[in-house]
Amino acid sequence: MRVVFDRAIVHETFSLKSRILQRMARIVFKPILLHTPLSDRSLATIRRIDKLSARRKRSRYVEPVRHELGGVPVESMTHQYGPATQMTLLYLHGGGFFSGSIETHRRICERLALKTGATVISVDYVQLPEGGVAESVQDAIRAYAALVEVSEHPDKIVVAGDSAGGYLTMKVAELASRRGLPAPAALLGFSPLLSVDPERQDKAVVRVIRDRDAYLPVSRIAQIRERWLPEDGTPIEGYASPLHAWAYITSPTFFVAVEDEMLRPEVEAMALLLAERGVEVETHLWRKQVHAFPVLADALPESEMALDLAAEFARRAVGELVPEPTVDPEAHEETIAGEMVPGSAA
Repeated sequence: MRVVFDRAIVHETFSLKSRILQRMARIVFKPILLHTPLSDRSLATIRRIDKLSARRKRSRYVEPVRHELGGVPVESMTHQYGPATQMTLLYLHGGGFFSGSIETHRRICERLALKTGATVISVDYVQLPEGGVAESVQDAIRAYAALVEVSEHPDKIVVAGDSAGGYLTMKVAELASRRGLPAPAALLGFSPLLSVDPERQDKAVVRVIRDRDAYLPVSRIAQIRERWLPEDGTPIEGYASPLHAWAYITSPTFFVAVEDEMLRPEVEAMALLLAERGVEVETHLWRKQVHAFPVLADALPESEMALDLAAEFARRAVGELVPEPTVDPEAHEETIAGEMVPGSAA
C-alpha cells in the first residue's frame, strides 16, 4: 500500500468476511445511497430503517442510562468486566448528519466500554432535517463542556467518533481550544470526515490511490453539502472543515482509515499536519474494508482489532499501563513509494 503519512501502520491482510462485506456494499448499498433522494421524507424513512437495524441483541453486562449533558440527550454506560479506570469516553456516532443514532452505535460503545473500562457517553446530537452541521457541532461542544464541568477527572476525557462523528470529534477539540476549555486527553477517529468538500480534487491533499469507496458515492457529496450547510442556516463556529483547524488541536490523536475510501486523503493530511507540530498521532490504514468498519464490532475480526488498538491508545493517553499491547503480525510501516500526484487520482 502506498502512503503519504510515512508513519502510518499499514494492515495489508484481510479476512474473507471483510472482502464479502466490501463487495456487498458496492453492489447493494452504494447504489441505494446514490439514487435515494435527500428529501425530508426519505430522511424520515432512513430513520425508520435505523430503528430496525438497532434491534440487535444488547450486552447483558451493560445497562445504558439516559440523561442530559448541557441540555443534550446522552446515554451513559459502563461494562461489568471492563478494566478499572478513571477515563470517560464521549462518543459521537456517524451517519452523514442524517442517519445513525445512539441505538445504531450502541454496540461499538459497549465494546469500547469493555476494552477501555471507561464510562462511555454516547451523544444524541441533532441531525437533518431538524438541524444542519452547525447545530450538530453546538450539541457536541455543549455536551463536552458540561462533561468537563461535572467530571471528577476532566483531564481523562477521551472524545471519539466515526465518519460524521469523527468530524464532531475534531470540532470538539478545536472549539475546546478556542473557548479555553481543557483539551481532550485523546481523540479517536474512525474514518473521520475532516472536510465538508472531500470530493474536491484541487486541494493541497496528496492522493496516491484512486478513490473507490465501497459505499460512499462521491457524486452525491455536493447535494448532501447543501443540506449540511444551507445558505440561510447558522454558520459553523470556527472552521467549517476540521482539516483547517489543525493549529488548535493538541490532543494525542488516533486515526483509522481504509485504503481506497474517499475520506482517507484528508486523514493522512491531518496526521502530517499534527505530527509536524509535535502532536502524538497514530494512524492505521486498512485494506479491503468498508468506510468506518470499526463500528461493525461483532461482524469483522478487523473491527475488533481496530477497537483494541484504539482502546490501548486511549488508555496510554490517560496514563494507564497497557499490559499486553495488540500486535498485528502482518502490519508494517511503509514510506512513500512511487510518484505522488497532488490533487488528482493516482
